[in-house]
Amino acid sequence: MKHRLCIIVLFFGFSFAFSGCSADKGETEPEKTLSQTQRQTLIEPCELITKSDAESLLGEPVKAAEKSEQKVVGMKLCMYNPADETSESFLQVMLTQKAFMKPDGIPPSAIFHSIREAQSEGRTDLEGFGDEAFIATGGLYILIDEYYISIGAGNTDRPQIRERLKAAGKTAVDNLATLR
Repeated sequence: MKHRLCIIVLFFGFSFAFSGCSADKGETEPEKTLSQTQRQTLIEPCELITKSDAESLLGEPVKAAEKSEQKVVGMKLCMYNPADETSESFLQVMLTQKAFMKPDGIPPSAIFHSIREAQSEGRTDLEGFGDEAFIATGGLYILIDEYYISIGAGNTDRPQIRERLKAAGKTAVDNLATLR
């Protein structure tokens, strides 16, 4: 559980830092509605990695996905925890996308690049995972157009976790290609 919390805290720390950067008009202004085009392209992170995908990647059954979101940064989260309470495996998928954020929000690419810069030490850049990708503390980070995907699975210093992240990243990228 400690690993899962660290990954969520790491992302939300960056997310809340960005939330203060947007031109927030205050609580009293009615929120703008999403256009028809934006509604059609809204993707859920549990579509990028399904429950079945998570079970295959983890090699064990998982519980139903836990979902959460932070609209201020356009982020939705899908968390797969193992059915076996003694297992330490998990898979967390975060997706930040323009279709879900406030119209004046920080673009997903800006969030990705800020995190990439902050993770410069110990970061491993990857090819073949969208426009840009890297593994660093917290997991695998992928940018494809204005879709920013982050996948967590545990300690990235462990080779089997890095391989799990790459397999999960390939699944997410392939599924995103069919959903856009």
